[in-house]
Amino acid sequence: MTGGVTRRLTVPATLGHLEALTSMVTGLLREHGFPEKTIFEMDLAVDEACTNIIRYAYTPGEGEVTVECTVTPTSATVCIIDSGHPFDPLAVEPPDLSGGVEDRPIGGLGVHLIRNLMDTVTYEYSGGKNILCMTRFRKPGEPASESDHL
Repeated sequence: MTGGVTRRLTVPATLGHLEALTSMVTGLLREHGFPEKTIFEMDLAVDEACTNIIRYAYTPGEGEVTVECTVTPTSATVCIIDSGHPFDPLAVEPPDLSGGVEDRPIGGLGVHLIRNLMDTVTYEYSGGKNILCMTRFRKPGEPASESDHL
């Protein structure tokens, strides 16, 4: 691959369409030799971000979500676009992880997870749309068929 390859999928913002979005991303990453660990982590981040959009961006049954995945020889970037309520996930305070699991409030871990799994995460609200982009870079010398343990 000399340049980049992009795939884009727009579906109704429902949990029933979540697998189509994540499968599009993981399929493209596999086709271009990304390691299974990277594929798993991108899948998890996309699932978390899309689930939040599906649950909170719209009144149930209204709206769409678009996932655009671009792979290059050095990186994979996934942008998730919706026209729901403006929400900057990067403005969310990191959760307090100091107490026991049973003492922590429910929620807030998805954004924390995305921040920690991705190399870069950006957000903008433009033209009435939330645009969250997440990038993972290939590490130098990373084998294309790495089957490391998750």
